[in-house]
Order: sequence, then C-alpha cells, then structure tokens
Amino acid sequence: MQQASRAAFLDISIDPARRPAIVEHCTFAFMKTHAGRIAPVGGAMWTGGGQSFIHKGTNGRWRDTLTEDDIAAYEAKAVAELGEAGARWLAGGPDGG
Repeated sequence: MQQASRAAFLDISIDPARRPAIVEHCTFAFMKTHAGRIAPVGGAMWTGGGQSFIHKGTNGRWRDTLTEDDIAAYEAKAVAELGEAGARWLAGGPDGG
C-alpha cells in the first residue's frame, strides 16, 4: 500500500510539502533521538528513560525472554484482537516478516 493510499484509508489529507518531515518523524532514528517526548510518560517507567524504551528497533527480541506458552498466548491474543493480517503486521511490519 502506498503512503498516499494509507492516508486516504485513514481519511487524512496530507500536504505534499509536509511529507518529508512526516516521514522523518516516523523513522527509528528520530524516535530514538526524541525518546523522552515519544515514550509513554517520557520513559519515566523504564530504567534509563525513553532511550531504553526505544532501544534497537528490531522485532521479536522478546522471544528470548518469554516462554513458548507465553508466546503462544500473545500470538493468539494478537490474532483475536487484530485479525490475521493485523497480527502479521504487528509481528513483522508491512512485509510481514
């Protein structure tokens, strides 16, 4: 899905001149740099603040922490709440993996 169609899907009008700034604000590097503004409650709940909340930007790092049962429960809940396509996007981004 192209960016313009995503905006249309959400019924959002985007000024083409603002698109580069919007895209920049959506990058991991921007979010990491501005973690104190982006992380929930400024990152106050995490040791190390927002910088530790927005850490590496990779999917699936939690798999080394959770048990197989925890993962199965999480994946079932994601499908139940988001549907197959939404759960796949959550787990792997727009490409699903």
